Amino acid sequence: MAAPSPELAGEAQPQSAIGGAKAILWRIAEKLGALLILIAILLVMTVFYPDFITTSNLLTIGLQATTRAILAIGVTLVIISGGIDLSVGTVMSLSMVGMATIMINMGGPMWIGIPVAVATGAFAGLVNGVLVTVGGLPPFIATLGMLGIAQGTALSLSKGYSMYGFPPSFEFIGGGVLFGIPFPIYILAAVALLMGFVFHHTRVGRYAYAIGGNEEGVRRTGVSIRRYKMSLYVICGALSGTASIVLASRINSAHPGVGYGYELDAIAASVIGGASLMGGRGSVSGAIIGAIIMATIRFGLNVLGMSPFLQQIAVGAILIAAVFLDNLRLKHEARVSKARFHR
Repeated sequence: MAAPSPELAGEAQPQSAIGGAKAILWRIAEKLGALLILIAILLVMTVFYPDFITTSNLLTIGLQATTRAILAIGVTLVIISGGIDLSVGTVMSLSMVGMATIMINMGGPMWIGIPVAVATGAFAGLVNGVLVTVGGLPPFIATLGMLGIAQGTALSLSKGYSMYGFPPSFEFIGGGVLFGIPFPIYILAAVALLMGFVFHHTRVGRYAYAIGGNEEGVRRTGVSIRRYKMSLYVICGALSGTASIVLASRINSAHPGVGYGYELDAIAASVIGGASLMGGRGSVSGAIIGAIIMATIRFGLNVLGMSPFLQQIAVGAILIAAVFLDNLRLKHEARVSKARFHR
């Protein structure tokens, strides 16, 4: 076989170098993309508002991110498996109202009200899981229906009014400070550690990645897809209940409509943090960074005086951009796999 001419060899080397550089850039974007986006947003906000990066502001952003981060972690676990949960916001509202019904209307103690919030969220997640796995409904339809059911139930239980009268000890959960750090950040850290263990060291987490990557292949191994998918929705619902406890304590009330719209932030945070809506990809750390990004953007827009209505437009645009970039990544990976196959 004739050796390639020096000219062709000289052309191949730069092309190979360019291809290698692109691959490195894609890997960096995949691993550190969310963190780089957060740094860029902080720098941009500093240009418009020089005093933006202060200890007080950063703690405020962290505090505002806690509820969204807890929701985003639950949503991420479902997204990894190839599903979606649009009901996390209104399930949070329902859990909050259920807890307030026990603690305020019925005078129950906090040690009963708090588990009721988590149990309410977990039950809503169980219903979602049953509708998806047993009923065969698409996750989008099942959880969209639950969004309306949870919202309507919360409004019915509260008669459409905010509920006030939580005991003073309850306020520490969302408003307390320990060693100079808001207590909700400790709660988020505990949730992150627990869910990090679930993601990577339990069958539920490992099968979530496997199901999202190749559901049919997992089914052929004899694994109960139905059981594990149902568990993922239950965990997601329980985390919605956990988030409701933090938010209710922060605002010192239970409002039946407060969670509406949080699902958009949670899904956006998950996707920005590296989760793929096609399944098989996502992490706890990515969900938290994504939630911090969303909180930073909302806080920055508030500082700049943007109305809440325009902020919703911004959040929607960010979600579209994140999904668009995820599609670009998937196409890039497909091209790389195809090129390797033909070598």
